[in-house]
Amino acid sequence: MVASHRRTVSRSEQPDPHTRGRVRAHTAAVLLIALVLVAALVAACSAEATVGASGSVSPDSSSVAGETAADAFSGDVGARAATGADWAHTLQVVANLRAEPPAKPVVVLLGGSAARESTISDSSWRAQIETKGGPATAAYNLGSRNRTLAQNVALVQALPKVPTIVLIGVNLGSFTSAQKTATISLPKPAATLPPYKQHAYSRSRILTKANKRMLAAAWLADRYPVFRRNFRSSSGVLEKLIKVCRARGMKPVLFELPRNTAVIGSKLNTPTKKYRDKCRALARKYGVPYVSLVAAARLPNSSFYDLWHLVEPGRKVWQNLLSAKTAALLKRYGYDGGGS
Repeated sequence: MVASHRRTVSRSEQPDPHTRGRVRAHTAAVLLIALVLVAALVAACSAEATVGASGSVSPDSSSVAGETAADAFSGDVGARAATGADWAHTLQVVANLRAEPPAKPVVVLLGGSAARESTISDSSWRAQIETKGGPATAAYNLGSRNRTLAQNVALVQALPKVPTIVLIGVNLGSFTSAQKTATISLPKPAATLPPYKQHAYSRSRILTKANKRMLAAAWLADRYPVFRRNFRSSSGVLEKLIKVCRARGMKPVLFELPRNTAVIGSKLNTPTKKYRDKCRALARKYGVPYVSLVAAARLPNSSFYDLWHLVEPGRKVWQNLLSAKTAALLKRYGYDGGGS
């Protein structure tokens, strides 16, 4: 008979019941904060889009579709299919470009709602690119909420094969989607773009610093596991997007989207470093630029609605830097009329 050996655990090695209680209470508090904040954000961001019986969003809706708490959690969570006036606007722009490819170089910014909120308007962006020494362009911010990298692949495949710089907006939320492939259906070309309200956020109403700090804690509790689970597959879709751009003769640029470092501090350093390291590795592998304006912008907390979405003061600073970088990229690729 073989004697069983059972290790006796002393009282000093056993978990302190008070410690266990504090850990459980802390975890419950974080989750409760997340739930309460989600409810508050849903209520605070309630601009509605016009939705038809089929579930499609009316392209002539003049407002940006209702933002969700998920937007505030990750910037571009990509947990659901993109819908709303901003997605309809994106599809209409692509349809028009495809139907009548412009003679000017095309510049498109892809991403979710954090990308959408990062410029003032397409017309002011184009004018500013010229002010910074670039040529006349057909520049469009094609950001829309809940966008996935897979949908960006589909959009690039639909763009005409003309000289194009594709700014691929990336942030934490870009890597939380499990979507690997996507298809899109373009509307008929329109003589003019339908009315479009680009911005859902304004400095007239931003979250308190305390709520923003709660969002950072809630992201770690709620979204970080999703980020870890989907990071590898999302990275694969990002690499595919770069390949598709290059195959179509376009110039992809990995472009980091705004982040409220004033509030986030070091809280999200680990996942942020992970996606930035991946972007740098892909940039080296394919010889494409990786651009981050986050440090140069030095944006204060007051420039953000939450942790990701810019409001008026921040947009002005960010677009100014983006315009200068865009002009430099156009020159680098010979799209300014000079040599390549």
